[in-house]
Amino acid sequence: QAGSKPRVLPAREGAAWASMDRVVFDGPDDAAPETAAADPASGTTAASSEARPPKPSEWASNLEDCIDKQLLVMLRDGRQLFGWLRTFDQFANLLLEHTVERHMLCEEKLYADVYLGTMLIRGENVGLVGEVDPDRPPVGHLRAAPLGYVLQREEALEAAQGGAPSKIYTFDAD
Repeated sequence: QAGSKPRVLPAREGAAWASMDRVVFDGPDDAAPETAAADPASGTTAASSEARPPKPSEWASNLEDCIDKQLLVMLRDGRQLFGWLRTFDQFANLLLEHTVERHMLCEEKLYADVYLGTMLIRGENVGLVGEVDPDRPPVGHLRAAPLGYVLQREEALEAAQGGAPSKIYTFDAD
């Protein structure tokens, strides 16, 4: 909760409670919590008064413009997800609602969607995020096909390529 002050838990008798007499944060300002002087009257410590949650990376903060919009999220393993972005955090973890995984047969110009519902996607698995234009046709020249047929054809194509998945993407940070 933004703006709320952290509570300082009082020291209790016994070994289990001995370490719970200070505020615990994951932020960088709390690298040395034992040096923070507690102020029991205000319920804060010297270190926690300057502590701030980590800021999102520059590209992750651009996701704010995409809240409540439909996105295409391409994962590092090649899967393509379409869903409505509801929220995200500083690590670019994404919460998508009404998510579908799209399977495409580009040569045959066919696609099929698997409904996945609400998904929490870990930010490190995201390779690409793009906003879906609501004014464009949803699939262009692709035609919907039965899911069973598309999955069977994908499996046959993978087997013809020696069992290797055909769409693995690597997004190196180097």
